[in-house]
Amino acid sequence: MKVARIVFPGFWFGESDLSTAKQLAHMGVGGFCVYGGTAEQTADFARQMREASPYNYLLICADINEDLTEIIPDAPALPSNASLGACSSAEGAYKKGHVLALQARSLGIDWLLGPVVDLGYASPSFSESPSCVTRLAGDFVAGLSNGGALNCIKYFPGISGALKTLAQMEDAEFMPYKSLFRRADAIMPSDMTFPNIDGENQAMLSDKILRGLLKKRLNYKGCIHSFPLWKAYVRYEAAAALKMLHCGVENILAPADPFAVIEAIEKEVNKGFLVDEIIHSVSNHEMAVSKIISAPVMNTKEAFALAKDFCNKK
Repeated sequence: MKVARIVFPGFWFGESDLSTAKQLAHMGVGGFCVYGGTAEQTADFARQMREASPYNYLLICADINEDLTEIIPDAPALPSNASLGACSSAEGAYKKGHVLALQARSLGIDWLLGPVVDLGYASPSFSESPSCVTRLAGDFVAGLSNGGALNCIKYFPGISGALKTLAQMEDAEFMPYKSLFRRADAIMPSDMTFPNIDGENQAMLSDKILRGLLKKRLNYKGCIHSFPLWKAYVRYEAAAALKMLHCGVENILAPADPFAVIEAIEKEVNKGFLVDEIIHSVSNHEMAVSKIISAPVMNTKEAFALAKDFCNKK
C-alpha cells in the first residue's frame, strides 16, 4: 500500500532541511509544495527530489492564488485576476494561464494550485459575477493545460457564500465549479465554516460539504486536494488529515509534520480503513502524471521573458 504517495509535504527554502526532504522523497511521497525559493533553487530542488524518489515521476506543487511571485521572489509578476476580470479579457485570462504554466514547468513545478473561483472583489478571483468568473476561469484553465501544467480549482464551496443559504449558492458560487468539473485536475475546499451547510466543521473537514454536496449533489468525480495543513486552523494535524481522507479528500498538502501524518494514515490502513480510498487516490495521481510528463518544457530564461513581455503589453 503506497500510503506516503498521497502526502505532499511542504518545503520552505531557508527553513526546511534538504536531507529530511530527500528522506521523504525516498519514502515515496507524491510530491512537494514549495515555498520561498529563487527560480534556480526551486528547479534544483525539484531535480533532487525526483532523483531521490522511487517513482518514475514526483509532482511539485505551487501553492499560489495569483502568480509565482507568491512563492518565488525572482519570478516575474503577472496581471492580477481582478484586472483581467475588470476588462473581461478572455484572451488575457488564457494568456496568463499559459504563461504561468510555461514559467512553472521551466522550474520543475507541475501542479499550480489555482485558479481561485470565489466571487467578489476581496478575493484573488476574476469578478463578482458568477458568469464572468466561470468564463475567465475556464480560459485560464485552458491556458494552464496547453502550457503543460495541472490546475486546482478553489476554494470550495466558495468563501463569498459563507453566510448564504445552499439555495442562494446554487446559481452563484457553484456555477464556476459545475462548469469546470470536467476540466478540473483537482478541487480544494476552503478552511472556513459555512454555517448554513455545516456549522460544526470547516469545509475541508466536512462530510456534508465534501461527500454530501460536492460528490453526491453536484456529482463531482475528480480529485480533491486538502487545504494546505500548515496554514489551516487545526489543533491536531494527523487527526485532521484522517478526517479529511474519510470525507473524500485524496491528497494531503503541506502538513507541518508529514512523518506524523504518514504514520497516522498507515495505522488507519492497518486497521482496514481507507484502503479503497488510497488505491483510488494513487490511481488518480498516476493519471495526473500521465497528463504532463511528456509535455515539452521551455527554458526558464525564455519563459520568464514571455511573462515580462505579457505584462508590458497589458
